[in-house]
Amino acid sequence: MIGNILESTELNWEEVSLKRGDYLITPGKVEKSIYFVKEGAFRAFIIDEEEEFTIRFGYKNSIITALPSYFTKEPTELFIQAIRRSQVLKTSKVLFEKYIHQSKETLEQYQTILEDLISSFLAREIDLLTQSPALRYERLLSRSPQVFQEIPHKYIASYLRMSPETLSRLLNS
Repeated sequence: MIGNILESTELNWEEVSLKRGDYLITPGKVEKSIYFVKEGAFRAFIIDEEEEFTIRFGYKNSIITALPSYFTKEPTELFIQAIRRSQVLKTSKVLFEKYIHQSKETLEQYQTILEDLISSFLAREIDLLTQSPALRYERLLSRSPQVFQEIPHKYIASYLRMSPETLSRLLNS
């Protein structure tokens, strides 16, 4: 589906370049766009009592947005930040939804993407609630090995809810 999406002229893609540290999305705004990562990497995080909690990553060939806001039309609590120089393609929610509803095939492909996303969210939540740091690390490595090539370790540690030192020990063992 992603190849078809990118080739679609009806989505009116806009290219956006970001430097390391730039924000794609900040809290308080209703998300009305969806982004395809052409190059670079992003982290989605929240801040609670001055502590950052990384909850998702986006990297080359992935789609990223503030999903809760995108679906509910409520202001987002998420920051989505470039963690290195990045380029995304941006399209509006209105055009994207019109595109996915144009045929049964595109709607089924979109449903498959959502099912995979929900499954990965649930697997991560279960890991965080029930697994040791070592097992969380191993499961992330088996599910998403690309994360370890694309994302700095300090953000992976935050995502896995462990200290950078613990992750370092696991990486070296």
